[in-house]
Amino acid sequence: MWYYNRMESLKPQVVEQYSSLIASIANEAFRKVEGITMEEGVQKYRFGLRKLRNTNCHVYILDADECIIDIFVNVDFGYSIPETVCQLQETIKNDVEEATKFKVKKVNVTVANINI
Repeated sequence: MWYYNRMESLKPQVVEQYSSLIASIANEAFRKVEGITMEEGVQKYRFGLRKLRNTNCHVYILDADECIIDIFVNVDFGYSIPETVCQLQETIKNDVEEATKFKVKKVNVTVANINI
């Protein structure tokens, strides 16, 4: 993909540390949103992402100051999916930009299941 070419200028250890930091901030931000739980493993098989290793958040560093975040969640029954996902995206974006120097270009939220 196009963002892998930009990442080559950063050292792999630095990218891994920043990715882990941003993923942990995003995982904490999701707890502020009501009606969402973390996806615990179905996405690994359904979406072919077996490399996720006990995490449901991927972070892609584009430049020295931009990132894209992919997160997989379950939405509780009775909550509006578009409103809940929008609130989650805004919360993650605000928390990551406040805590780090990175600007969040996108927050991609995949709803894997609905909790009944």
